Amino acid sequence: MLGYRKFARHAHIETKRLRFFIDRGWISPQVIDGHPVFRDVDMARANLVADLTNELGINDEGVDVVLELLDQLYGLRLAFGTLIDALEVQPQRIKRHVVNDAQKLKALTYRRSRGGGAAL
Repeated sequence: MLGYRKFARHAHIETKRLRFFIDRGWISPQVIDGHPVFRDVDMARANLVADLTNELGINDEGVDVVLELLDQLYGLRLAFGTLIDALEVQPQRIKRHVVNDAQKLKALTYRRSRGGGAAL
């Protein structure tokens, strides 16, 4: 179990910066018996934030936006996976109906975007 100092050292950031990451909501370690428990996802996010700020020069507000978009994308992936799982257990006729409707929607969206109108 890594404490603040050890985690910060492994993430190559100062402890003060780590606390800023936590305060900002960029990293959310679990707290067990009053002690932080950092997971692999916390290290990945710390590394991502370091890359965004140090390598790409993105400011803190930009990091907020990037992480929010990534979190939304991850949430959509989970929701889409759940939808696919639910669809797989449906009868073949229902699957065909869903695929046909999706293809119609895709074609409609494509036509609208090509015609200069707003896409769905």
